[in-house]
Amino acid sequence: MKKFTLYLFLFLLINCVVFSQEFSASLSRNPVTVGERFQVTFTLNGEGSNFKAPDFKGLSVLSGPNQSQNIQIINGAMSRSLSFAFILSADKTGEFSIGSATISSNGSLVKSSPITVKVLPETDAQKERRKQEADQEKSLGDQALQVLKENIFVKLNISKRDVYVGEQITAIYKLYIHPEINIVQLNPSKIPSFNGFWAQELGNEQTKWTREVINGVPFNSAVIKQVVLFPQRSGKLIIDPYEFDVIARLKVQSRRRSNDPFSSFFDDPFFGGSYRDFPYKPRSESYTVNVKALPQPEPDNFSGAVGSLNMDAWLDKSSCKAGEPITLKVKISGRGNLKLIEPIKINFPPDFEVYDPKIVDNISVSAGGVTGNFIYEYLFIPRNSGTYKIEPVLFTYYDLTKNSYQSIKSLEFEINVDKNDNQNVVNNIISGVRKEEVQLIGKDIRYIKLNARNFEKNRHSFIFSNIFWFLIFLIIALFFIMIYWLKKRRNLHADISLFKNKKATKFANKRLSIAKKYMNKSEHDKFYEEINKALWGYLSDKFNMPYSDLTKDKARETLISLGVDDLLINEFLGTLDSAEFARYAPIEQTTGMDKIYKSAARVITDLEGVLK
Repeated sequence: MKKFTLYLFLFLLINCVVFSQEFSASLSRNPVTVGERFQVTFTLNGEGSNFKAPDFKGLSVLSGPNQSQNIQIINGAMSRSLSFAFILSADKTGEFSIGSATISSNGSLVKSSPITVKVLPETDAQKERRKQEADQEKSLGDQALQVLKENIFVKLNISKRDVYVGEQITAIYKLYIHPEINIVQLNPSKIPSFNGFWAQELGNEQTKWTREVINGVPFNSAVIKQVVLFPQRSGKLIIDPYEFDVIARLKVQSRRRSNDPFSSFFDDPFFGGSYRDFPYKPRSESYTVNVKALPQPEPDNFSGAVGSLNMDAWLDKSSCKAGEPITLKVKISGRGNLKLIEPIKINFPPDFEVYDPKIVDNISVSAGGVTGNFIYEYLFIPRNSGTYKIEPVLFTYYDLTKNSYQSIKSLEFEINVDKNDNQNVVNNIISGVRKEEVQLIGKDIRYIKLNARNFEKNRHSFIFSNIFWFLIFLIIALFFIMIYWLKKRRNLHADISLFKNKKATKFANKRLSIAKKYMNKSEHDKFYEEINKALWGYLSDKFNMPYSDLTKDKARETLISLGVDDLLINEFLGTLDSAEFARYAPIEQTTGMDKIYKSAARVITDLEGVLK
């Protein structure tokens, strides 16, 4: 009897649990008409997880699953229910079966019962109502677009539209947003590439918003990009627009209150109206710049300098001893395309050993222009004594104020070179060798005996011996190896594109090292500039293309033609975008810089593995 009572209790308990875990499906209306929206809801009496919706074959899912939970307490007893709702519609008539949904509850899988919805043809009244709703929705979207156009926009201001090759242009992009517009999302979608220009971006560590009044209306404005541009070729060059993806939340008033749903857009009444999100793509205008070629013919010694410039040249000393170094310094200063000026050619006497010039840069870039100076330091060493003359240094540039080529000529330089004594020569030699080599100086020349009467004649002649022929063969082999090596090195340096291709990764890694130093110092703007230079410089060297001709589309096409995987291409271009977007996106700066740095280093390494 006790066992029977226990079994009966367990049976009732299981039935109660199963009943409490009922999983059902219901429709908001049935039947429905073609195009009419209806809702199907799956409800579980209890708690569950791992919900799986059925296949809504023949029906369109407009939204869902929209999950909700309901808790009720009646007379101290608490009950829970979990619901999953879908908004559906049908495009054709007929009967459509909605299969079983499943969910896990209390360790078991529960299924809902299938349900059938009947779809009837649409009546004329319903067709008219649906057309009116579509027209209203279109009208609402058009009015929202007009409101957003007037209250969110991007302006591009350029300093000049008619310039010479090498003449500076300043481009400033500003974003304007009405202070009462609620921005849900703001992301750059298209960043200008400045094809045909040499570009130097002015640093903005973070976007600063200020209040600005336009036509009597206040706006929040921010400079999102400020660039100094130097056109590199003549013709019609286009300064690209800057474009954003924006989602704005607007208040839509009831039609019953007003014929214009945005009539009280900037009011905030307590009753009436609802908020909706509208997408919008504000973009600046694009400008065409007329770039004129410099007058022809160009002077033979013209190095590409354009602006208002000056030149000065001097020697650090006018006399020395043979073997001692002297430096000729040439200083270019003023306002213009200072960073694009090529080194000046100087005619040194053939007896001088001349080294590549060292450049000392003291240039600043601002919205007003590129100003400052840089110094070329030409180091040379006279090998013999005498009096030598260096021809005057000639610097030619195109003066924009005078619209003509101007030349600046220094004085002739005279150098007196005295003969060097033996001790100084020894000192010069010792200063250029290692410590281990200096220790051998006392051992490589032995003491010479004056009395040679006790010497015996060497019975074994070195001439024509085995060692003699081995050394002769070795010298000849080394001679041909040296000729081959010099020829290969000369060809490598002659082919600049091949040289750059082989050194692309090395140059990119140097840029990344500089970027890492800026990252450690939290100099955000300089960090992102070096990252961009590393990535674009790598492509420029690999493809043998100047910066001004590189675009993301051209880079993608070239990488695809070289067989690079799409995933790697997207990662490379994505890193470029991230470096650009990071200036405006609201992310934590240090974490963002570290992530972008690691991504740039990884994609360059991966690309080199494919392109080498």
